[in-house]
Order: sequence, then C-alpha cells, then structure tokens
Amino acid sequence: MAHEHQQDIQAWLGYAAMDLSAAQTLWQYHRPMPCEIICYHCQQAAEKAIKALFIRFDLPGGIPRKHDLSFLLNQLQQEAPVSPRLRRMADVLSVYGIIARYPNEVEIDEARVRQALDFAESILQWAKSQAEA
Repeated sequence: MAHEHQQDIQAWLGYAAMDLSAAQTLWQYHRPMPCEIICYHCQQAAEKAIKALFIRFDLPGGIPRKHDLSFLLNQLQQEAPVSPRLRRMADVLSVYGIIARYPNEVEIDEARVRQALDFAESILQWAKSQAEA
C-alpha cells in the first residue's frame, strides 16, 4: 500500500476517532444531555471509519458522497467481511445522520445514546482492524 494512501486512511480514522471522542465528552459532561448531537457524532464517527476503508481497498470511484452506512457497507462487502451484527449497528446509526438535519423526528433517550456510542465504537474498531489487515 502506498505511503500516501496509508496517511489518508489514518486521517479518516483520526477524524472518526475525534467524532467519537466529541460524542463521549458530551455524554459525560454536558447537561442537559444533547442526545441528538451525541448520536449525530456517533453516526459521523462510523461513516468516516467506513469511508477510510474505501481508500484502504482502493475502490473504483473513490469515496461515495453518501451518508447511508448500510449503502457504504454494501459497497465494501467484496473486500471486508460485514457481519449481520455490523449491518444492524449501521442501520441504527444511519438514522442519526438524518435526525441532526431534521430535529425532533425521533425521540432519543439515554439508552439510545448509550447504544449509539457502543455501536460507533464497535464500527470504528472493526474499520481499524480491516485497515490493518
């Protein structure tokens, strides 16, 4: 893998980690808890982590300008194993990318926020493992 590709992959994974860190910080310290914003950052973390793999596998057409995590995973399925569990996490997080643009569409409680944080972290770890494979 070319050195510049490795730098790009690490940059995308770094942005994903920053989104996750922002979500975790808001979760821990911001009251009242901005549930929609936390979940949006979780969706963004997962999206950027997945998009790092488009560079890793040098897919034709480059990184799609799409935000639907399931769509993105479908594009990667020939290159990286995508489990049903990972797809379910992506489906849940994809909704939060829309919510931030259209507030009050879905009621988000603390349990959903905790789930979003867990799912984003899981997808980021999966993407890191695929990037290193």
